Amino acid sequence: MSFIGPTNNNSNNNLPNSNIIKTWNLESNKSLIKNHSNSVHVILEKTMVSQIELSINYGKEKQSMLNIPTSAYTNVNGFVSGINWKPFSISVRRTNEIDKLTYFVKGIVEWKLLGATIYSQLKVYNGNVILNSK
Repeated sequence: MSFIGPTNNNSNNNLPNSNIIKTWNLESNKSLIKNHSNSVHVILEKTMVSQIELSINYGKEKQSMLNIPTSAYTNVNGFVSGINWKPFSISVRRTNEIDKLTYFVKGIVEWKLLGATIYSQLKVYNGNVILNSK
């Protein structure tokens, strides 16, 4: 009867042996203005019961004053029973516009029933995000 129990919660979106969400480090903080970091959240996909979000941390570069993405991660919010999100690539890049970043996220959504994967679906999200102007 062990197949009826909950699935192992150690998904590919967490660091090994922890509940901490895996974060992609994109740029070194050395060239950024100290104490000037912000974050922005983007809803990649929204269903009636859950949503996949992208969170981007960024700061201003000392010389150019452009916003530079420093790290990013994804997570699923809402009713997520039977669904497992496994991101395997996150890319966030600056643009020539001061208040705009472009993102690319790739991952797999696994649909599970009684702990067994019944369907895997590749998901690719890309787009632009306008940053909070301060």
